[in-house]
Amino acid sequence: MPKMKAAMAEGYTRARADNIGVCIGTSGPAGTDMITGLYSASADSIPILCITGQAPRARLYKEDFQAVDIESIAKPVTKWAVTVREPALVPRVFQQAFHLMRSGRPGPVLIDLPIDVQLAEIEFDIDTYEALPAYKPAATRKQIEKALNMLAASTKPLIIAGGGIINADAADLLVELAELTGVPVIPTLMAWGAIPDDQPLMAGMCGLQTSHRYGNATLLASDFCLGIGNRWANRHTGSVEVYTQGRKFVHVDIEPTQIGRVFNPDLGIVSDAKIALELLVQVARERQAAGTLRDYSEWAARCAERKRLMQRKTAYDNVPIKPQRVYQEMNAAFGRDTVFVSTIGLSQIAGAQFLRVFGPRQWINCGQAGPLGWTIPAALGVVAADPTKTVVGLSGDYDFQFLVKELAVGAQFRLPYVQVLVNNSYLGLIR
Repeated sequence: MPKMKAAMAEGYTRARADNIGVCIGTSGPAGTDMITGLYSASADSIPILCITGQAPRARLYKEDFQAVDIESIAKPVTKWAVTVREPALVPRVFQQAFHLMRSGRPGPVLIDLPIDVQLAEIEFDIDTYEALPAYKPAATRKQIEKALNMLAASTKPLIIAGGGIINADAADLLVELAELTGVPVIPTLMAWGAIPDDQPLMAGMCGLQTSHRYGNATLLASDFCLGIGNRWANRHTGSVEVYTQGRKFVHVDIEPTQIGRVFNPDLGIVSDAKIALELLVQVARERQAAGTLRDYSEWAARCAERKRLMQRKTAYDNVPIKPQRVYQEMNAAFGRDTVFVSTIGLSQIAGAQFLRVFGPRQWINCGQAGPLGWTIPAALGVVAADPTKTVVGLSGDYDFQFLVKELAVGAQFRLPYVQVLVNNSYLGLIR
């Protein structure tokens, strides 16, 4: 099923740095079925390449069998969607596709190939082919120094880590910055694992659903937030008025139009997360050597104590079993390197509240779109990308039912993973 292919490609991309998952489908409904997967990838800044077949060029726009205008349909949910009308363009279209997927804010591309274009013969020298370099905007030293000056003027600062840090493969730099400055970190759901859950400066997640009580309390106690690679999503902020009141904000993001979209920060910096973090670490080291870094140990200790005191109970003995106990047992059963995959629903919300994640790309979650059925194919994509990992899918009953047939794909291609089904037989989040 093409929807499954797109989700599997997404899982493949998310599993390892620099991966790009590719899915291929035929004409007509094969392309339209990919649209949900393209929306999911676009919303979460995940590069995947979808390739579709098409009717012969002479039959386009004549309402032929399965000759849908997939280029127009896919454009709103891709960085680029194109029907290739000249065979000689094929190498350059693919070259441009990979350039666009990796440049700026990452995202998906769809290439539509009419059957006569596919069958044409062209001259192409693979030995002289070179990939186009990806463009990544970079913060300046002046911007970074101002951001650190604003941080130094605060008494209760936080770093808000977004999924852009995972995409940029910059989790180590995030932890280094936190340890250099002594500033606690609140990751968004898309960045969960960028700083290990048991790292003393991991202050918990905040927001409406996938959050921790201590994370919310710490956010409300803060007076400054340095957001890196995040988009201030409503599930993270809750009420924007409450979230922003009484604190200053610096927002670092690779996409210029994200800065100011939800609220106007006190300082906006357009930059790739890794490039910005490298410069933040460099300037922080210089200030540490000069003895000018502010001491935030008392604030960090209060955040850690809040985290210790506000843990929720999970050791229930109820029959039927309570969900809290399910996640307690999952934490005990699976090791520190386990990769959890989930999409949406009460099972996913509770998973984010109770599970423990200790590294980047160990919580793979469909953030903005949340399509039911995403978990199983995405988990298969993760296994395909790294068969050495223990992969655990987490679903409610309806997410599981949507694409349960794709378990046969895992069996056919020997893609083993563990699927946990939290079954309340209720469609709880929808109801």
